[in-house]
Amino acid sequence: MSVFQSALSSARFNRYLTWFSGLVLAAGVAFVVIKLVPGNDKTAVNPDKGFVAKLPAKSQPLTNASGAQIKTYEELDPAVRATIRTFLATAVARKHLDQSWDVVAPSMKKGYTFRSWSHGGPGKGGLPVVPYPIENVDTTQYYLDYASTKEILLEVGVSAPAKAKMRPTAFQLGLVPRGKGAQKHWLVDYWMPRWTPPIPTD
Repeated sequence: MSVFQSALSSARFNRYLTWFSGLVLAAGVAFVVIKLVPGNDKTAVNPDKGFVAKLPAKSQPLTNASGAQIKTYEELDPAVRATIRTFLATAVARKHLDQSWDVVAPSMKKGYTFRSWSHGGPGKGGLPVVPYPIENVDTTQYYLDYASTKEILLEVGVSAPAKAKMRPTAFQLGLVPRGKGAQKHWLVDYWMPRWTPPIPTD
């Protein structure tokens, strides 16, 4: 056996070879991790020239034409109150559904056409509006929770005719603005029963 062959078969050389192989493997793994792990992207993150950061517009209290803050239902614009009454008398009462189409926000009637909405919704799914046989929208109780430039939230106390044998119920009704300037108007985008947990007697 030659000196070179003896060196290759020696225990010391085998240890060196194993150590060197491990070092090469570790270096390869580190290279792959550096290239693939998120956060090592070299792409520039600076904004384009001319970019101007804009924060979302803050919500402000809703005011009337005189600049006074609106705090009660009666202080709401007559057009807003008419929208609310129309929604209750049509979509909620399930009467003249075609008349409710124009007072409901797009978010609530998404997936519906005017025809399907007017016929009570496609299939058995019905409309995304909890029904209630309101006796009279003019005698319904309305309480304004808050009114801002982005949302109006009301508590609505409704009652049904005696023949319906249904208890009076409180609902929450929300409206959002659509359009700008003279074209701005409010549409209903939320209607759900207001549930209050029972208070223990003990």
